[in-house]
Amino acid sequence: MSKKVLIIGKNSSIAKEFIKKISKTNLVAPDKKKWNMLDSDFKKSQIKEIINADKILLLQSTISSKDFLKRHHKDIVNQFTINFLSVVKICEIALNNNKDVRIIILGSESGVKGSFDIVYGLMKSAIHKYVEERRIKFPKQQLVCVAPSTIIDANMTLNRKDKHNVKSSILKNPKKRGLKSSEIANLLYDIFYKHTDYISNTVIRVDGGKFARM
Repeated sequence: MSKKVLIIGKNSSIAKEFIKKISKTNLVAPDKKKWNMLDSDFKKSQIKEIINADKILLLQSTISSKDFLKRHHKDIVNQFTINFLSVVKICEIALNNNKDVRIIILGSESGVKGSFDIVYGLMKSAIHKYVEERRIKFPKQQLVCVAPSTIIDANMTLNRKDKHNVKSSILKNPKKRGLKSSEIANLLYDIFYKHTDYISNTVIRVDGGKFARM
């Protein structure tokens, strides 16, 4: 059986950079119309694609600029489904049915420090905890979360209205710059293809030492 790479969130800047580095022959990258992440009751065809994937990269995410108390309940539930429920569901299907699956989930520094979007911060924190606590079932499996700081060329950053907060966050970083999508894509590629699968159940924080205190 050919080894497949399943990418959810193919329109993200990170996904585009990652796809440049791999063979397209066995790439499975469904669009939003085919895989609606608001519906975590996956179809049989979707479940088959999850189970048959040798590597799974979960990049889907959504963030809101609205005040929490002004948001509609359905909007919050939808965000929860996309950022957490659908991610965990895909992982559980894969981990229970594929002895060799390797999974990387995109987390965020917001899972460490919080976010102006309370729901987003809490969901990323929950994803981090899931990765750390969800014990793999088989020796060759791998479950990793990569939690980057501000990615300056990501759509999520470019579309933010609070540009001053983005600039302030970058200036507080010891590196005095934001991350590039290509840097994260390179790291994801190295974890999948160059590093040992012994790296598992851990959150790799890519924040330039932003939270160092000494």
